[in-house]
Amino acid sequence: MTVVIAGVWVPEGENIKIPVAIKVLRECTGAESTKEFLEEAYIMVTVVHPNLLQLLAVCLTSEMMLVTQLMPLGCLLDYVRSNKDKIGSKPLLNWCTQIAR
Repeated sequence: MTVVIAGVWVPEGENIKIPVAIKVLRECTGAESTKEFLEEAYIMVTVVHPNLLQLLAVCLTSEMMLVTQLMPLGCLLDYVRSNKDKIGSKPLLNWCTQIAR
């Protein structure tokens, strides 16, 4: 089981605060969940694109964590589904174009 919490990351030696999302894999999960979690980290580290979230850090303690930039409105797919009646065709087309790149 994973849970995502908001946090703030202060890179070492820098004077900035970056809003981040911390995805935590609870230690009570099984080997399959751990494998999937590590595969997600591997994919995020190897796929670099300006329109994708960047993986900032991985913590491999008993509660493994992935740290990414924070998406203030949450998952794009969830946002689109819950606001489908409020989103016009222009923003949707713009997002589709960005995703296709």
